[in-house]
Amino acid sequence: MPFITVQNQLYNALVEGLGQSNQTFQLLQPAAPITSDGGDRFLWSFLNNIPPLSLDQNYTQSGGNQLFSDYKGVLSALRPATRVDIKQEIGQENFENFVKYLQSLKPIPPANQFPDVFFNWAMVNAPDVAQQGASAYAAIILDPIGGAQQALMPYMQRPPAPPDWVRGYDALLQDLSQAPRRAFEMRSATTSSDVSRTWSSGRRSVLFGLWRSSESTERLSEYFSQSELTVTASFGHVLNFQTNAGAWYGSSALGTAYTKKGDPPWRSGSAITWDNTFGAAGNIQRVAINLMVADTMEITVTAKTSFSQQDQQIIRGNAGFGLWPFYNGRGEYGMTTNTQFSGSGGTTITTASAPGVPVVIGVNVLPVSRFLGYTPAAREQ
Repeated sequence: MPFITVQNQLYNALVEGLGQSNQTFQLLQPAAPITSDGGDRFLWSFLNNIPPLSLDQNYTQSGGNQLFSDYKGVLSALRPATRVDIKQEIGQENFENFVKYLQSLKPIPPANQFPDVFFNWAMVNAPDVAQQGASAYAAIILDPIGGAQQALMPYMQRPPAPPDWVRGYDALLQDLSQAPRRAFEMRSATTSSDVSRTWSSGRRSVLFGLWRSSESTERLSEYFSQSELTVTASFGHVLNFQTNAGAWYGSSALGTAYTKKGDPPWRSGSAITWDNTFGAAGNIQRVAINLMVADTMEITVTAKTSFSQQDQQIIRGNAGFGLWPFYNGRGEYGMTTNTQFSGSGGTTITTASAPGVPVVIGVNVLPVSRFLGYTPAAREQ
């Protein structure tokens, strides 16, 4: 059978065995171990990445379509209803110094706290504008777009604060340690390969073959997938890690932008428009709502495939890059991948991960309309 068939079987078995929904789940390949070295930044990068319309995702940190940068672009194209120039009210220097102060706070406070935070800061640093600045901020935050634009300032002032989420690596470790054990099994002879009724209608963006970066149509990948396969997988803990975006994100502002297509709130003549943001080819069509994370993975793939000695050497040579199904390379943060070939014919691939090391296996995805709590019919033209 084609390699995509066993990949579809893997998806169905994983969704059922790990308690996910085929209306939201997206498999991450290669699976990504997260350690204290990467910490919050690496963890949050998966939430910041805008998922493709695909049952699987080949995540890279090379930039691309990201929620934070696209969200900033949207706010730059919106016109606030409240016309208050905070820089004019408190002065350019005071504004810059206050934004630097906001950047120093961990976490950065939400915009609805700016009036009080500014007043307390200004009473020490700029008492002559303390009251009028607090009043100006209070007027600005009454408008969701104006408040959201001000909330972005600490993330735009040079050097900008990086995009953050409310809960990070330490919270992930705590939650994961209390999450339940899970397991699944896939048998190529019996597991369904029908993914036509999934959230992406079976669409895929990238499909590796037997090893990471190999083609699914490559000779050894095709030969492997044509044999009888069994995957048995167990995980010490499996967690859907949930958190919210930090102070930079304003759901009301993005919701206003989604429901109203014209001017206001969209500025006439802006290069960033409703269509190239939320439309059929827009850059914010989907959002990752949580991450599926596991530890203590024990995965065994057995195939009734008899590879020649030469082919065995090719597979062993590529095993260090990571083999199907999670493509984790040898020695990556406690990950191990081993391949054995029996004399009677047959191949066994084993993958394991260390206890207490979170491994991101997938994400759950919602269309932006559902993420914001709207339906397309709720939009105003």
